[in-house]
Amino acid sequence: MKIILVGCGTVGLSLVAPLQSEGHDITVIDSDAGVIEHISNTYDVIGYVGNGATFDVLRSVGVENCDLLIATADSDELNLLCCLSAHKLGAKNTIARVRNPEYAGQLYELKNDFGLSMAINPERAAAAEIARILRFPSATSVEIFARGRAELVSFRVPKGNLLVGKQLRELPSLGLSVLVCSVDRGGEIFIPGGTFVINEGDNLYVTGSPKDISRSFKKAGIYINPVKSVMIAGAETISDYLADALAQHNIGVKIIENDKTLSSAFAKKYPKAVVLEGELSDHSLLDEEGLDKTDAFVALTGLDEGNILSALYAKEKKVPKIIAKVAGDNLFSMFKGREIDTIISPKHVTLNEILRYVRAIAASGSEGSILSLYKIVGGKVEVLEFEADADMKDVINIPLSVLKIKKNVLIACIVRSNKALVPKGSDMIMPGDSVLVVSANGRITGLGDIIDEIK
Repeated sequence: MKIILVGCGTVGLSLVAPLQSEGHDITVIDSDAGVIEHISNTYDVIGYVGNGATFDVLRSVGVENCDLLIATADSDELNLLCCLSAHKLGAKNTIARVRNPEYAGQLYELKNDFGLSMAINPERAAAAEIARILRFPSATSVEIFARGRAELVSFRVPKGNLLVGKQLRELPSLGLSVLVCSVDRGGEIFIPGGTFVINEGDNLYVTGSPKDISRSFKKAGIYINPVKSVMIAGAETISDYLADALAQHNIGVKIIENDKTLSSAFAKKYPKAVVLEGELSDHSLLDEEGLDKTDAFVALTGLDEGNILSALYAKEKKVPKIIAKVAGDNLFSMFKGREIDTIISPKHVTLNEILRYVRAIAASGSEGSILSLYKIVGGKVEVLEFEADADMKDVINIPLSVLKIKKNVLIACIVRSNKALVPKGSDMIMPGDSVLVVSANGRITGLGDIIDEIK
């Protein structure tokens, strides 16, 4: 695809490498000549110095022929104007990064007026991901499909768990109504069959409805008691979004912030929350406020090192669920998947959201539009969501046990009439179904591609 990137800050620059590696034709626009020179010398892209919101600049880079314009400049207003101008000049799709919370309520109504295909707020998206993870405290990640009716949850099998040594075909007899669609065993990836045996330490990726996943977690003995109290360090924008989400689920919130103005503002906005003015590094304060008795600790200050150190202290106090926000790439990669349960980066959340959209529209073919495309297990496995229609004669109205499905491809979930079904051999894909397909071969662009014509 022909993609134009406007604004080459941390997000825009981070998008260049993955988009280029996936074969897209990239043009970057920035008002800073030094930035454009650096990117042009580093990557095989076209660089243009100028204001990406003006018709003249957009026409100069051929916006009328572009498949997607992504605006990630520092200014929300500039990003929205870029998308509006690009849409007027003929760009097929546009994405804007919009961070100001005051615009959140307007974007839905203004989306069509601005010609927006997608608007992404990094802090809000990160807070939503944290809230999803807190619903499943044992999970390392939670992704949603079919408008929340199906979920993909990953977790590590603990020592001594009843799943250890069990074949996947035994799970229904244990009362587990989920499907294990992928397994990461020390970096070795499996798209497992029914005879696959679960080992201690395996990272399992399971699909199902939120209710079935929650019930299955409990039955498997890996479900930590639901989070009822959360201590949040830092009264940042992301903290605001998270506190709002937790308040809607009646979860007790305690916020620690050293800035008096911010702590006062939070206290007024969230009267049911406990808001304290104090330093995160003051461990005696954390102890006095019952850190060891809270269900989850979430470090969201603007200082990465402070978030990590406080998260490590929370681990020392045996807090059941610990989440830390880290903006720096080096620290993010250093601690992700190690000493701290979950590391969250608003930048990485934003990149993933944008790349999912790009991959979905790039991979969509004549056999059916890809509704969403996620990459899991370090990008080694794709999870694609399709909508089945009546023209797909090779896959609809045929029992799954009869379908000749390619190796390393699995039908993970079927959503029908707003219900998520864990597919069995006797089930069939029907027109109108949303179908989740898990693939480790990277060659699925349409629902019909799951069929192996060689068999």
